Amino acid sequence: MIWLVVATMISCGGQKSATNVEVTETVADTSTIATDDEGESEKIPESDFDGDPAVSGSSANIIAITKSIADGDAKKLASLTLFPIGRRYPLRDIKDRADMVRRFNSVFDTGFRQKMKSAKPSDWHSYGWRGYCYGDSSELWVYDSLTIVNYYSQQEKKLYGELVKKEMGSLHESLRGKGWLPFCCFKDLTDGSIVRVDIRERKELKEENFHKDGVALAYPQLQPFKVRGDEEFRLSVYPKGIALKGEPQIVVNGYVEIGGSANMMDYVFKKGNLEFEFGDSFNEEGKQFLMIKKEGKEAQHEIESCYWLDQIN
Repeated sequence: MIWLVVATMISCGGQKSATNVEVTETVADTSTIATDDEGESEKIPESDFDGDPAVSGSSANIIAITKSIADGDAKKLASLTLFPIGRRYPLRDIKDRADMVRRFNSVFDTGFRQKMKSAKPSDWHSYGWRGYCYGDSSELWVYDSLTIVNYYSQQEKKLYGELVKKEMGSLHESLRGKGWLPFCCFKDLTDGSIVRVDIRERKELKEENFHKDGVALAYPQLQPFKVRGDEEFRLSVYPKGIALKGEPQIVVNGYVEIGGSANMMDYVFKKGNLEFEFGDSFNEEGKQFLMIKKEGKEAQHEIESCYWLDQIN
């Protein structure tokens, strides 16, 4: 049993943050990696991996995870995965083993499985306590289990575009267009409000980059939002009983604060004497909190991730 720290960006639908996670998965056989063209197993010494396995996790499990994807063995991969696996909102996170088995082919398409068949230890790079990542674009992250999937198949990209268009089209007209994309959504368990957050990059917006209905076309290279701190965020609050297709009661623009080696992220929204904050500093024992400050008074609201389209329907 190994205790480790998994640090990932908050990705809505299944928010994640720097959290202590207990890993109990069985370590795979260390002697083989993905099969070669003749179907033979290739023996790879531990030393061929970049990094110290004692720090960066199990290279044995890298071998097993690589092979399970290459072979299309969804059940084996599911047994070597730490859930949930985040997908860029409004795609749904992969929540458990059964969900991984159901969605395996849509997440890991034929092209990616072929890449795994020819994957070499030198394709993996050590990042200390963060584990190993595969490829220059960090398509997979592994500690002792698969923890992050940054690869998106054409099927997922298409679904993402459809969901973005549907979600943004369901908003009040005052919230549409101008480069905004859905980022995450919460249900406030304290007062029943629905709180949604949208994102847009702080860059020049060109008209030709958008549909006529204002939905951005700027996602051909779909990846999870790699928040750097120069994006703009917008928080909209719908108190219990307010129609979600109508105008929200509160709209506040904000930003992200990033700190520490774990890239801890807190989202800050200010408007006059009103302030909202949520993020890594407000996660405790598996619970998420939204901090609301008004006229010097502070209130802590417990929140849980949800999907806007589920709420509006």
